[in-house]
Amino acid sequence: MSKIPNLYICSSVGFSGKTAICLGLALKFREEGYRVGYFKPVGWEMARDSNDVALDKDAELMKYVLNLEAPLDVVSPVILHSRFLEEFLKHRPVHFEQKIFKAYTECSKRKDLMIIEGPKTLGCGACLEIDPVTIGKKIDANILLVSRVIDDDTICQIVRDCNCIKKSGVKFIGTILNDVPKMTIERVKGFSRPTLEKNEVNVLGIVPENIPLRSPTVQEIYERVGGEILAGKENLDNLVEDFLIGAMTPESALTYFRRSVNKAVITGGDRSDIQLAALQTNTSALILTGNLYPDVRVLARAEHQGVPVLLVPYDTYTTVSKTDEVTGRIKYSDEKKIKLAEKVVEEHVKWKEILKLIGV
Repeated sequence: MSKIPNLYICSSVGFSGKTAICLGLALKFREEGYRVGYFKPVGWEMARDSNDVALDKDAELMKYVLNLEAPLDVVSPVILHSRFLEEFLKHRPVHFEQKIFKAYTECSKRKDLMIIEGPKTLGCGACLEIDPVTIGKKIDANILLVSRVIDDDTICQIVRDCNCIKKSGVKFIGTILNDVPKMTIERVKGFSRPTLEKNEVNVLGIVPENIPLRSPTVQEIYERVGGEILAGKENLDNLVEDFLIGAMTPESALTYFRRSVNKAVITGGDRSDIQLAALQTNTSALILTGNLYPDVRVLARAEHQGVPVLLVPYDTYTTVSKTDEVTGRIKYSDEKKIKLAEKVVEEHVKWKEILKLIGV
C-alpha cells in the first residue's frame, strides 16, 4: 500500500464543514506545486445517478475540481445510507477493508500527498470495522479533526476524541475549529484554544463563520424536506441564509421579516397573510406546512417575483427540525464557493504547519 504523506480529515459530529476544509487545503497544496490526491473511503448516499448508483456528492465535487483520473466508485468505494445494516452486514468486514485498500492504492498513484475525507462522524462504519480510526491505523494516517464550536461541551468532545485516537495508536496532529460565530470568536480564542492546548490538542485553525459558504440552496432544502414545488422552480439555486417561522400577526411579521435577507419563511399553508407579508421582503423561499394549498394570490405573486414555494406534509415543528439538518454543499460548478473555500483556508488555517506535520 502507498506510504505517501496523507491527511485524514474527520469530525466528531456531522455538518462540521469537513468538505470545505478538504477542498481549501487541496487547492492550496496544489497551488504550492504538489500533486494532490483525494480519497473518501466511506461515503454517504446523497443522490443517485442515471444508473441508480448511489453518489456521495462531496466526493464527486473533489473528483472534478482536482481532475482526478480514478472513477467515482474508486474515489469513494463504500457508500453507506441511513439503513445500511440489512445490505452491508451480509459481508464480512474484510470485504470492505480490501475494497478500500485497493481503491486507496489506485487513488494515490503519482501523487505527492493524499487528502482523505472521513465519513459523517468518527464512529461511522465502526460495526463494519471501517471507521476512521480503524482504517487510519492500517494506512498510517495523520488524523485532523474539524469541529464546529457549538458550546463549551464541544471542547470536551474534541479532547475526548483526541485521547481516543491517540490511545488507538493513530497519529493525531490537531484540530480546526470551524464555522465559529463572529460574536463568539474572541471567546474561542481566549478560552477554547488555551483549554485545548493545555490538553495537548494542537489548534491548527480558527475559521470564522462564513454564511455564503455554509448556506444551503432551496434545492438542497427541497431534497431534505421533500413535498411539492408550487412556484419558482427556475430559482431553486437561491441561497438561504436564515430560517424564520411565521406565526404572528401580519403587522408584526412584516417588521420581523425585514430584519433578515435571503431567508426561507416557514408557515402554515393557510396563512396567506403571513405569506404575502414575507413576499414584501427579501425572501429566498416560502415553505408551507400541513399540506395546505395557499391562496392563488400568493402563488401568483411568488411566481412573478421568482420566489420558490415548497408545500410539505409536515407540521411546522417537524419541518423546522428537518431544515435544521440542512447545510450548504459546494457543487463543482460553483466557482465562487470553490474560490471562497481556498481563501478561507489560506487566511485562517495553518496550512504550512500541516504540511510539516504530515511529513511533506
